[in-house]
Amino acid sequence: MQDNYAALPRVKNYLMNLRRQQQFALPLFALLITYFLLRVFFKQYVEAKTWFIYPSGVVVNWFKGSGEYLNYEWVFGIQSTRFVLGEPCSGTTFFSLLIAYIVYRILTHRASLMWLLLAYPIAIAANSMRVLSSISAHNSLAYLNALKFTSEVHVITGTIAFSVSFLLVAYLIERPTDGVLK
Repeated sequence: MQDNYAALPRVKNYLMNLRRQQQFALPLFALLITYFLLRVFFKQYVEAKTWFIYPSGVVVNWFKGSGEYLNYEWVFGIQSTRFVLGEPCSGTTFFSLLIAYIVYRILTHRASLMWLLLAYPIAIAANSMRVLSSISAHNSLAYLNALKFTSEVHVITGTIAFSVSFLLVAYLIERPTDGVLK
């Protein structure tokens, strides 16, 4: 009879380890599937990108002026250069990643549903910051006669703006204090 009870601690440890693995696997699966579904949605329904293009353009227009919304994209004429905020610059990839991360943290009990509501304005602010920094960087390149690097500057400013925004949101969610946004 004693031999039957000797295996109980091993079984208990096995079940506890299995539970820990499942607690991690489901939120991770949710993160991946959320990101995938949102990316597919924005690829299939390109018109949905205007939900991001228009408000980002309004913010850029507040700061730079001279913007005009034509055919679902913003066109800015700044210092004899034409800047277009259109479908490739909508910021939907960042939004998809942000939503996926927030869903993951909600499932791991680190964030509240309020973060889902904040994701859209955060994505608009981050995209506007990227566009404004791209315009400023482009103007600097024009001054330095290095306009052949405009596409690289666009990618670099986007990477920096979205990375900083994502890290800030992650910090606010992950911080150890019991904040208002938890």
